Amino acid sequence: MKALTLILAFSIIIAYSSATPTLVTLLQSQMNQYSTLNLTQHRINETKLMGMCSYRITIKTNCNSPKYSKNTIGILFGDADGKEITVLKVDSEPELFERCKTLIYDVLEHCIGKICKLYVARIGSDGWMPETIVVYDHNDPPISFNYNYFIPEGIRRGSNYCGHQI
Repeated sequence: MKALTLILAFSIIIAYSSATPTLVTLLQSQMNQYSTLNLTQHRINETKLMGMCSYRITIKTNCNSPKYSKNTIGILFGDADGKEITVLKVDSEPELFERCKTLIYDVLEHCIGKICKLYVARIGSDGWMPETIVVYDHNDPPISFNYNYFIPEGIRRGSNYCGHQI
């Protein structure tokens, strides 16, 4: 009987010593995720304290645009208080601004209020027709600006909804 008890005890010890501590691993994984989220939130708060905010701009080129454009594209967007952000030069290479394609730009700039205006300018001889430009900001829902017309060279075109409810 003592031999059976000893074998059983020994078997239990071996079984537990080779088992993976699932609860501890899961808890560590969750703690690491929490730490990562906490660190990300901390960095976002630090950036806002420095007066900087992140913006994402998506630009969809219309399918009636030339096959591709080598033009330099400038974008200005702003809020109702007159604060503006200018992306002075969106470098374009032949593979960029292709017809029917969407490009995404992330911009870190000073913080502004709710975006209500956006203008586009173009320099170059290729011609370019944006379809939609969407700006995602740090606090408000994304705002979409529809174009579907060629942007003339050297002339700013866009929309200003700052005096209207959006």
